[in-house]
Amino acid sequence: MRDKKLLLLILVLGIGLISVLFLSACGEEETTTTAAPTETTMGPTETTMGPTETTMGPTETGEDIVIGAINSLTGSNVLTGQDEKWAQEKAVADINAKGGVMLDDGKMHKLVLKYADDKSDPTAGAAAMEQLIKVDGLKLILSSNVTPINQAAATVAEKYGVYFCITSSWIDVADPSIDFPGYIGAMNLQWSSDFFEGALTSASNMLGALEAMDPADLPTKFAVMTDNTPDGTGFGNANQAALEAAGYDVVTYEQFSATGTPDFTSIILKFKELGVDGMVTLIDPAGGITFMNQVKQSDWSPKFIFGYKGFWPADFANTLQGTADYVGHDGFWAETFPYPYCAELGAAYSADFDGDTSNSVGLYYAAVQILAMALERAGTAEPGPVRDEVFNGTFEGTTMGDITFGTYYDNAPGIAHIPFVADQWQPVEGSDIPERIVIFPTEYATGTMQTFVPWDQR
Repeated sequence: MRDKKLLLLILVLGIGLISVLFLSACGEEETTTTAAPTETTMGPTETTMGPTETTMGPTETGEDIVIGAINSLTGSNVLTGQDEKWAQEKAVADINAKGGVMLDDGKMHKLVLKYADDKSDPTAGAAAMEQLIKVDGLKLILSSNVTPINQAAATVAEKYGVYFCITSSWIDVADPSIDFPGYIGAMNLQWSSDFFEGALTSASNMLGALEAMDPADLPTKFAVMTDNTPDGTGFGNANQAALEAAGYDVVTYEQFSATGTPDFTSIILKFKELGVDGMVTLIDPAGGITFMNQVKQSDWSPKFIFGYKGFWPADFANTLQGTADYVGHDGFWAETFPYPYCAELGAAYSADFDGDTSNSVGLYYAAVQILAMALERAGTAEPGPVRDEVFNGTFEGTTMGDITFGTYYDNAPGIAHIPFVADQWQPVEGSDIPERIVIFPTEYATGTMQTFVPWDQR
């Protein structure tokens, strides 16, 4: 009997021990689930990779900050619009990977972009701004990359008192002495900022490219060609004056219609008849591809062709292939710039676009960096305080270097200036696609300017 009691006692103790071990195991599993961790007043350890979860708990996350963005999702400017959109989305993703932006509520807020299509048209750009403000209720807006579109949209932003962060738009004030209309700087905007080059000084990079040529090959007769918009006229007047001041003979100044599909054949024939051997143009990307195809078809071979806006998208070179060889173009940024994250941003772009390069994404990336820094300084997503942080503000360490607003013009606190870059598409042995070479400024140059090679010698 005693043996039976002893056996029973052992069985009971054994079952109890197993139950304790089982419950202990269940309790440990419940404390390591993948559900969101309990919020505490203790913040996480911050790293460059974003908030690190620790036993103290993560930083509390606040509501997303939705930022509007006007972009040429369709129309003749879609090729440059896609680079801008990629850069803005990349910047937002990088900021969000670090947790977002910290506001005065002590919370980290992720950024979200909402796009509206300007259809490559100023009227549609104004409508896009109305949509973002009135329909979507947004108060912080990133710009398109075309001056007339941003001017139209800025007028709407002024009406409703929302902050419009502009880039890629001429910063000029008006200059009546040369019949120069002025652009963003002439509008006396209270709710918009802009950082870019001026149309009046935009010829500096084109002249820098000429200086990088073999002196024996310099053109002697120049043509200027632009569309017939105020944007084109101001640019054309400024570049004609700059060329003449540098000692070049501008023998003709041609304008074409900004609407429809232009035919440049008659203009090119005129250039040939006048013996033009150098030209500069402001043209949209679709028009730029058409123009270069017609230059080849007309067998016109000047020594120097330099284009603004329409000649720099990677798709220009990918579409035209060898027809794009020796064509110069403007640029705003280069991955060779000695600023933080430039090399990495260029590598990311090339990885996403099958080895293509960009002369612009650093500018658009910097716009988002500036807006994010202004948000944190303001401590709020309200447009007035954010604008106030940008006006007369300095933003260090962007992909465009240190940007300071308010010092370029008197009484223009929202204007900042960046100098242009000159690039050229140059042939690559064994490839149909030319590569982008930085020509000017010389400290960032990756090559020298090559003289345009006649079609029958290629």
